[in-house]
Amino acid sequence: MKKFAHYGAVLAEKKEGMMYLDSIKCWATDPTQDPNTIEYLYFEPDSPMADLPVAKGGHIAYLVDDIDAKCANKVCFWPPMDVVPGIRIAFFTDENGVVTEYCQMS
Repeated sequence: MKKFAHYGAVLAEKKEGMMYLDSIKCWATDPTQDPNTIEYLYFEPDSPMADLPVAKGGHIAYLVDDIDAKCANKVCFWPPMDVVPGIRIAFFTDENGVVTEYCQMS
């Protein structure tokens, strides 16, 4: 299964209401609270993702049942990892050059 989750947009500064994701040194909004299902992101300069494609522009995200299986044949620039308890993410660039996130909730 692959289901649309959100569109991610990178901001130049933090936005009110963002939560801090310590494991990736990133601030993020909850896309389920946005009328257009947008997740706004601000990466700290020392974020391990700061130099990756996801921090340079937008991305599209999908919910998946088994992130490891879905990523098995992908070249992920951010392999599957837990960002907070119960949420695993991975990032790759698809065949059309679109930065894509897979997200698995448990």
